[in-house]
This record gives sequence, C-alpha cells and structure tokens, in this order.
Amino acid sequence: MAKYLNQKPVLVAVDCIIFGYDGENLKLLLIKRAIEPEKNKWSLMGGFIGENENLDGAAQRILLELTGLQDVYLEQLHAYGTPDRDPIERTISVAYFALIDINKY
Repeated sequence: MAKYLNQKPVLVAVDCIIFGYDGENLKLLLIKRAIEPEKNKWSLMGGFIGENENLDGAAQRILLELTGLQDVYLEQLHAYGTPDRDPIERTISVAYFALIDINKY
C-alpha cells in the first residue's frame, strides 16, 4: 500500500452520546473508563474505527460492545480534531448522538 511521505498517522475515533428519557427526566449514559490514562473516570462511550469499517458501522459496534444496546438510531453530530485533545496520540473523534426511551431498553 502506498503511503504519503512525511505524514504521521492520525487516529480516528467515534464517540456515542446517548440521552435517555424515562417519561420525566432526561439522562446521559456514561461508562467508567477501563484503561489509563483516564482509568475509572466517567466517560462517553467511544473507540477507534477498524481499518475496513465506516463511521456509522463503528458507532453501532462500539455502542453494542460497551453497553449491549443495539438497533439504536444514531445521528452524526460533529467532528473534533484539536491537535492536543488526546494526551497519547493525535486523534480525530466523530461524535454521534441518540435519544432513547429508557423503558424500552
């Protein structure tokens, strides 16, 4: 596979923002991070896209793997690419959001 000269790799990640409504209150689904450098801190669900995976598919896979939720309609919200937003590696993150009825999940 050809590579561009003098280009450092940039990682691409997907983050899922899941709002839940229970009939009275709006809630935000969070997970506790399992790895450093932010281990045990609350976080949105997120992960890296696979080499042969599209963004929408990655968002669905990540949501399923981290929460067990499936068949959730996700809408692409925004891309975040500030160079220093990840302390380990340059990462561009594409955010998706959904509103779910908590009583159905």
